[in-house]
Amino acid sequence: MPQYLSPGVYIEEKNAGPVPIEGVSTSVTGAVGVTARGPTDGKPVLVTSFAEFVRTFGDFLPEPSPSLLNQWVLSSDDGGRWWDFPLSVKGYFDNGGKQLYVKRVFANSAVSASKTLGQGIIAEIVKDEPATSQTLKLRTLIGIENGATLPLFNGPATLVGNVTVSSYDASTGIVRLSAAIGTAVKAGLSYLVVEAFQAPAAPANETLKFTAAASGVWGNDLQVRVRPVVGATFNILQDPAIGGATFIASVSVQPATAATTVTVDSTAGFTATDRVLINGREYGITVASATTFTLAAPGVPGTETWTTGTKVKRLRRANNSAALSNTLHVWGASQLYKGAIVEIDNGTVKDVTTVAGVSGEVVTFDDNLTRQFYEGEQLRVVEAEVAVQYLPGGVVAATEVFSPVRLVNDNSPSYLVNNVNALSKLVRAERRTGFSESDLAAFPAVTTIPWDTLENGDDNLAALKSDDFVGVDGGSGKRTGIQALEDIPDISIVLAPGIWAADVQSAMIVHCETLKYRFAILDPKDDLSIDGIQSFRSPLDTKYAALYYPWLEVRDPSVSRNVICPPSGHVAGVYARVDDDRGVWKAPANEVIQGIFKIDQDVTKREQDLLNPKGINALRFFPGRGNRIWGARTLSSDASWKYINVRRLFIFIEASIDAGTQFVVFEPNDEPLWARVRATIGNFLGTQWRNGALQGATAAEAYFVKCDRTTMSQDDIDNGRLICLIGIAPVKPAEFVIFQIQQKTLDQKAP
Repeated sequence: MPQYLSPGVYIEEKNAGPVPIEGVSTSVTGAVGVTARGPTDGKPVLVTSFAEFVRTFGDFLPEPSPSLLNQWVLSSDDGGRWWDFPLSVKGYFDNGGKQLYVKRVFANSAVSASKTLGQGIIAEIVKDEPATSQTLKLRTLIGIENGATLPLFNGPATLVGNVTVSSYDASTGIVRLSAAIGTAVKAGLSYLVVEAFQAPAAPANETLKFTAAASGVWGNDLQVRVRPVVGATFNILQDPAIGGATFIASVSVQPATAATTVTVDSTAGFTATDRVLINGREYGITVASATTFTLAAPGVPGTETWTTGTKVKRLRRANNSAALSNTLHVWGASQLYKGAIVEIDNGTVKDVTTVAGVSGEVVTFDDNLTRQFYEGEQLRVVEAEVAVQYLPGGVVAATEVFSPVRLVNDNSPSYLVNNVNALSKLVRAERRTGFSESDLAAFPAVTTIPWDTLENGDDNLAALKSDDFVGVDGGSGKRTGIQALEDIPDISIVLAPGIWAADVQSAMIVHCETLKYRFAILDPKDDLSIDGIQSFRSPLDTKYAALYYPWLEVRDPSVSRNVICPPSGHVAGVYARVDDDRGVWKAPANEVIQGIFKIDQDVTKREQDLLNPKGINALRFFPGRGNRIWGARTLSSDASWKYINVRRLFIFIEASIDAGTQFVVFEPNDEPLWARVRATIGNFLGTQWRNGALQGATAAEAYFVKCDRTTMSQDDIDNGRLICLIGIAPVKPAEFVIFQIQQKTLDQKAP
């Protein structure tokens, strides 16, 4: 209890009175079935429209081969039409369903498509050039230096010759060549080979393996690509220990365009090994006289024109040319990370190394530098871009790009493998033995430019069994089939559309009876006669499931014809529609079935007279009133649980009270708590009565709540038990509407 240690006013909050109970959802549906694609691991996935289902799990399924079709359809006890699952999902949403959790069913021997990458780097040409051109515009200049001779390809494996780089401009991506390219090149088709390709035939050349995120033939329509990219660019700073003054000269005579000599007011203070900055571009210089410079690499005059007064700034050294070390001062160095591959560029050639550590603005590398660098020159972090595309039928349906991602395994989310595996919905990445964190020559490369296609994915549907629909319980997030629906507590309706296998339907019933707050909708075998459906129903007895007959005829747009479809998906949509429009206490019957062409078989009143007493809910066509659900019974032999809406109303009330009274646990078990429980539950049931869920002209006729010494003994209290007795009078459907008509004489009065 609180302590009061000094005089004053104390404000305290106390919990008292009833706690509002919020009714749980009754229309959230869980379904298991075979899909074209989609995740095979993890928990069931929520979809809220058929379009979202298609995006995640794929479109309609084709009929299997005749032999496989017969294997499933001709089986009366262990079969089903699993390829109708997407049609049932569409029927669910057509009839008003809004939330569907889907768990994909797959054969245990299904194989995921995969592809292993080799090593190498290409530089893609991004601008068309004629054969006479002496320049190329590239997507990346990573690995390119002055003097490099590189093979030029016009399309995969089409070598057209070699080109030699005379200079490059990192700001524009343009390289200048020592001679005309000699052949026209096309953007998106032509490329230079920077590092020769090494096929992944040997384990030492295998860099990355990409595997489809889920098993099946769908993965054979996946393509992957990995390209080097500049993750970040940093400016190099002067080394304070070297010192050196900044000298600035001014152009005194405007030179001709592309001149290699520039006249300035004075060359005093400049040396032959200096680098200078003119209009933001770096040049090497040779001091020709007291007033002239000769320009050299890295900058090579092109189309620049410098006017009188243009400043020429001497760049200070970033490292000591006499004793090259493994450190540089870098602006923003704190953003670098250990193990990062970097290109240090002096505009002519590059040092490639890896970052060993950072202290302030000083970056330490794993190797000594081999070249002289100056302030303002650049250090670039080499990272990767991973792209994935899904092309069913050759048309791009989904694209993913992860860029930039790190090559070094620093256990961060930015590491290539971690990033792809955490974010991709299409593929998983695996590091192989030939992957190098420091060698650009071992950069991951596709085997077929520009994309590699994953291969060898197989659904192996010939090995699919009813056991795969039942699933196994591997624990949360690792369950399969019907067992996986346990991972989603909000589910209240359970389906396995089109599957009439006895073990699957038994598993659905056991699932619902075990978890209590769920109701299953079962499908019979297709094309059963009236005698056949009665035989099918005979072994079933449960208050947690209902059976509907016959099947439906729907339009399959993927084949442009009508096909038969199991009714459970459409019926579940009607359940959801009625729950939302009226309430779970309204029987989901005398409701129109939307989105169908017709009911596959006509059921007459005489035939339904045989079916209804046995708990087989008929789907019937009525002229002028359309196709309707014409039954509302469970599969229970217990007359108390004859009606679907009664069973589901109790599920709703029980689940709502369960969720809304958790505050009671561990509270002091005495009269104040009992009164609070009575008020909490009484208020909730009063709301349901006013909404029309309970019978009775008064609340006392509709329900009662007892929680006191009459429901608990002292032994119950001593053993921590709080017992509350609740009674409700559920509304029953007017299943038989009887109008009694008799003849009346003129003087006869009403009884």
